[in-house]
Amino acid sequence: MANAEDLDLRLLKQRKLLVTGVVVLTILVLIGLNFGSWIFLQKIGDFLEEELGQRLRAVAVLTTRTLSDYASYIESGQVDLVLPSLTEIIKQIHRENQLQGVFLVDEMYQVLASSQEVFHAGDKLTFLEEDSESFLQALAGFPAVSPMLIIEGHRFKSAYAPVMDPLGKEVVAVLVIQASADFFNLLRVYKRGLIVLGIGSLGVAVVFSLVLFWAISLLMKTHESLRRAERLAAMGQMAATVAHEIRNPLGIIKSTADVLKSKYDSRDNPDELFEFIPSEVRRLNRLVSDFLTFARDRDLEPNAIDLLSTIGKSLNSLEDEIQQSHVQLIKELEPLPPVSHDEDALNQVLLNLVLNAIQSMNDNGKLWVRARPETRRGKTFVRVEVEDTGCGFEDPPEKIFEPFYTTKT
Repeated sequence: MANAEDLDLRLLKQRKLLVTGVVVLTILVLIGLNFGSWIFLQKIGDFLEEELGQRLRAVAVLTTRTLSDYASYIESGQVDLVLPSLTEIIKQIHRENQLQGVFLVDEMYQVLASSQEVFHAGDKLTFLEEDSESFLQALAGFPAVSPMLIIEGHRFKSAYAPVMDPLGKEVVAVLVIQASADFFNLLRVYKRGLIVLGIGSLGVAVVFSLVLFWAISLLMKTHESLRRAERLAAMGQMAATVAHEIRNPLGIIKSTADVLKSKYDSRDNPDELFEFIPSEVRRLNRLVSDFLTFARDRDLEPNAIDLLSTIGKSLNSLEDEIQQSHVQLIKELEPLPPVSHDEDALNQVLLNLVLNAIQSMNDNGKLWVRARPETRRGKTFVRVEVEDTGCGFEDPPEKIFEPFYTTKT
């Protein structure tokens, strides 16, 4: 039976380890999925931005080839003569490619032609100064794509292409093409959603794992309590049988001793042997009663009795044992508030603790019995302690609650 119980306990522990592994694996998978999704969205964003830049650059380069027919007018400062044609070409590019804006500007960021009515010839596009590096690259004769810009909460992607003079040696203007990139905000929303979802899922997993661990721990404690209850129940049945079988002959022995005492003992010169047999019979009866009391899981009967009086009675009943063992008893008993308690049960606890302390010490040992009130969370409790200078024990403390546990050999 013990082997079966140990096997059940090992299975519970193995299941707890298995659940721990599953929970840890689940958390790692959730972290991996969220992190992988975030990286995937990041790569999609980078890919889309790169594709948008390449498209804008290609449109800008093709458009400058068309505008090269007007390079001589731009170079000579006669843009006004061809401004309607330039504006029409730029607006057509704007419409066909669904762009945000198309501008032809000089080296001072001043508009030569624009697809938007709000900008006129001679206006300075100051926002292009934020793209000065890409703009200067275009002035040097090389098409360029700018990083993503955020202007007044809107995202833009721009491409710059140089318009060369008729000989192809000098840059006479720069074509600026802008496209809206507000759709990238959707990716940002997805990323934020992934972060929130990841934190939420991890929180749920942690809470679920804590609840699961609590349930398993409770199951293990319940299993241990059931094992203890089964052992006590078995002991109770055995104790009842043993007590019945032992008490009958003990009664016969005591009755026989009484008869022998009345028949042979002299009142003038009493023999202590006649007192020894009844005394030992009474001791055996107490042992049997204690065994029955321990094995039987009785209900406590708390009463409003002075706790210091109960402690005093328990210590007084052990006065002979304390003196014979040469143990110094130190009482530290403070005034206590009224405490409802079961006198017999507390007496049994104190007897066991004090006797165990006495037996664990050599001569000249010290034994402290303390009682003091304590306040926790606004409630008053009483703390009773028994301390000794004995050898102690190395086993787990919870073993002291097991029936007949001892470290004595």
